[in-house]
Amino acid sequence: MSEWSGTVWLGAVALVLLLTLGAIILVYLLMRLREVRQRLSDREAEHEVVLDRLQENENRLRAVFESEPECVKLQSADGTVLEINPAGLALIGAEQPEDIIGRKIFVIVAPEYRDYYRENMRRVFAGESVVYEFKAITLKGRSCWMESHAVPLRDARGNIHALLGITRDITEHKWAEEQARRHQSELTRVARLSTMGEMATGIAHELNQPLAAIANFARGCLRRLRGGEVTCAELIVPLEEICQQADRAGEVIRHVRDFVRKRVARMSAVDINLVVRSAVRLTELESRQQYAHVGLDLAPQQPRVWADSIMIEQVVSNLIRNSIEAMAEARSPHREVTVKTRQLGEDAVEVEVSDLGPGIDGALIDQVFDQFFTTKPDGVGMGLSISRSIVESHGGQLRAESRPGGGAVFRFTLRAIGRTLADNERRYSLHH
Repeated sequence: MSEWSGTVWLGAVALVLLLTLGAIILVYLLMRLREVRQRLSDREAEHEVVLDRLQENENRLRAVFESEPECVKLQSADGTVLEINPAGLALIGAEQPEDIIGRKIFVIVAPEYRDYYRENMRRVFAGESVVYEFKAITLKGRSCWMESHAVPLRDARGNIHALLGITRDITEHKWAEEQARRHQSELTRVARLSTMGEMATGIAHELNQPLAAIANFARGCLRRLRGGEVTCAELIVPLEEICQQADRAGEVIRHVRDFVRKRVARMSAVDINLVVRSAVRLTELESRQQYAHVGLDLAPQQPRVWADSIMIEQVVSNLIRNSIEAMAEARSPHREVTVKTRQLGEDAVEVEVSDLGPGIDGALIDQVFDQFFTTKPDGVGMGLSISRSIVESHGGQLRAESRPGGGAVFRFTLRAIGRTLADNERRYSLHH
């Protein structure tokens, strides 16, 4: 009986211990469950806060996007418009987003600029940020010029999934540039006419020689024919000479006509050495009258430059004439002008005009290219200003300096054309 009681007592104790342990475990589990629930609640609250912030940021970005005064658009790699703001809709002449969203952007790009536009899109999706101009035709048929700043739009993994472009209408700016170019062209023509006034005596001299030769040979032929002392074969040489002198006179007239007539810039691949030689011929009479010598130091086998030959010829002749006049006014005992050409790397050709004159006053060297600035009693101060404008319109720079040993040096650069001429012509033609 006592053994049975002991067993019952032990069982009761064990049961109590098990129940106590179970209760402890249950309490622990309940506490853990409460903690988990609290954590879930906290996370949900944090998630709600994050969602609210994201929604707030999205609303803010949406407000900025819609209120931006410039056209903002998103494009896919094939040119499909994914999104565009109200300013963009107004820019392209769309009444509602559905007029352009989901369609290719090329519907508003002028046909001749579509390949150029595609190339810039390709660069953006390759990771570049680009700025480009193109001609557009809006959905309402208006022709205009646009400038677009395009950057790649990346996702969280860094992959480019869209093009973000900001586009503005630059039609008025392009019109102002065109008006400025026309104004500059007219100023250049006026300067050429003024130059031709100074060169009138030289032109008469250049024409007088071939015309006098023609008259002399013609009189000789007539005299021999009237005397009956000549055969047809003997007249061939003097008649050929008459033809050559007539061609020479015609070439002088043609060159003068091209130099002074009103014309738009005609860019082409130009041999700068030939342009320099032509400019030197234009100033031959003045150099002889002022007892000056113009020497040439032309680098052989230079690349051609992309330029208007008549305009660059005017720049060189202006610089030569400026040097001759400076030496004459200073009564320099040695009046020598040197024109040099040389290649600067692969991308540029430099032309240098130097003289042995008085040089340029250091206080005035920054003003010599200003319009209407001149040190000559009867000068108008347009020659160097127009020369600099011409060089800059060709993408180059014109600089002036005084040489330590005496004299002035003027240098300007022009862009050289690489080996693949056609590619360069197409590239340059987009910016001229």
